[in-house]
Amino acid sequence: EYAADETRRYATFIKTPEGVPIMKVASGANSEDYNWTEVMMKKAGTTFQGIGVHYYTVPGTWAKKGAATGFDEEARARTLSKTLKMDELIRGHSAIMDKYDPQKKVALLVDEWGTWYDVEPGTNPGFLYQQNSLRDAVVTSLNLDIFAKYADRVRGANIAQMVNVLQAMLLTDGNRMVKTPTYWVFDMYKDYQDGT
Repeated sequence: EYAADETRRYATFIKTPEGVPIMKVASGANSEDYNWTEVMMKKAGTTFQGIGVHYYTVPGTWAKKGAATGFDEEARARTLSKTLKMDELIRGHSAIMDKYDPQKKVALLVDEWGTWYDVEPGTNPGFLYQQNSLRDAVVTSLNLDIFAKYADRVRGANIAQMVNVLQAMLLTDGNRMVKTPTYWVFDMYKDYQDGT
């Protein structure tokens, strides 16, 4: 409730020059914290135009997430299964939003998504550097398809990081750069942007 009160309070301070549109976005839930969305929509839903939600595909536990490469079939299947949870999360948060906003004026914004594995051995653990594989390409495609399925409510989705962190589209090393499998899925889907 504190976050909803603060959202309502600070939404009144945001001003722009006349004729300049602004989209006010409320801090959203982590994963299946449906109570967050419920309270935010009930107490402050008329003060913003979007609310976030984020969910990472973690094949293992937060303490031992799993390797980005060298994984077995069971880890691949578990990763894809956990990715499909995004569909359930969007349905759940959307159902709550529909109670308070049946006209769907407030957007659900997936502000962070992607895979999160153990950092690569020998790298700085604070930098969250991980490799990328075809498994990540499939995760990307599944998520983009889920977002498109709910385009009436999901009007924005941001992969968590783009370069050298988590499920990056680009990996660099000095003056060298490689486009990852995740990059190529985004490239294939680019013609569908704004296509709803």
